[in-house]
Amino acid sequence: MIEYVTIVAQTATGMATLAVAIFLAAQLRLQRKDSQMATQTELTSGIVQWIGFMITDPVFTHIYLRAIEGDSSLNKEERHRFNVFMVSYFFRIQQLWEYDNKSDLMMIYANIILGTGPGVVDWYQNMGRFVLVPRFQDFIDELLDE
Repeated sequence: MIEYVTIVAQTATGMATLAVAIFLAAQLRLQRKDSQMATQTELTSGIVQWIGFMITDPVFTHIYLRAIEGDSSLNKEERHRFNVFMVSYFFRIQQLWEYDNKSDLMMIYANIILGTGPGVVDWYQNMGRFVLVPRFQDFIDELLDE
């Protein structure tokens, strides 16, 4: 009789352990999903903030508008400000791409910047290739070829 009680107790303990394991796996899955959403939100809000900077700084807005049109009369400081903006913007898109290379938001932000004017494509061809990772360069090249 004690053997049967022991077997039942061991079976109950095993089932309880299995139930806890299933519950913990479900919780980890939910935490991972929440973490992914938070990461994507943080990355995209960084892009939006950077665009906001460009819009709210009238001096930089003027530089940016001239640069995206390919204005070659930008002085050294203006060219530098545009270059830093572009590097930062593309790094943020690259981070989104590294996180999820099928992200709709990443595609939207990449296409927005690439479609703003010839100065952006010139910047990418002359400088972006030297600062972005090769796999991401391949992705941008594909977007430009479309």
